[in-house]
Amino acid sequence: MALSIPALKYGDFRAFFIKSITLSLSKDIYVYDIVGYDDRKDCTIQVDATNNKILGQSTQVLDYDYEKDASLNLKKTISRQEANEIALKEFSGGTPISWELTDDNNQSIWEFKMIHGKHKHTVKINARTKAVI
Repeated sequence: MALSIPALKYGDFRAFFIKSITLSLSKDIYVYDIVGYDDRKDCTIQVDATNNKILGQSTQVLDYDYEKDASLNLKKTISRQEANEIALKEFSGGTPISWELTDDNNQSIWEFKMIHGKHKHTVKINARTKAVI
C-alpha cells in the first residue's frame, strides 16, 4: 500500500518532489512536516495529522541541486502503518513517538523513534523492501 497524505493533493505542493516526511507530536497534536522542492524553490509544509489541515508552509529559492531520482516515490513506499507493524516486531513492547520517511542515498527509509519504559530505541526500515536496517 502506498503512503497517502490527503493534504499533499492540495495547492501547489502536489507538483513538488518530496525529500522527507516526518510525523511527530507538536503542541499536543500530531503534525506531518513535509520537505520538498521543484526546479526553482524548496518548500516545507506542516499538516495537522488529525484533520489534514495545512498549518503552515514556507518556500525559499532553491539553494542547491537535488537529484530528482533521489526524491521519494510514494507509490513504491510501504505505508507508515505497515512500517509501524515491522518496527513493533523489532522492538517488542515499544511505543513509537516519531516517524520519519526520508531518501538516504537513493533508498527510501522509515525511521521510528520508540520508547519502552526508560529505554529509547531507533528502528530503521527500508521502505521498499521492508527489511530492517
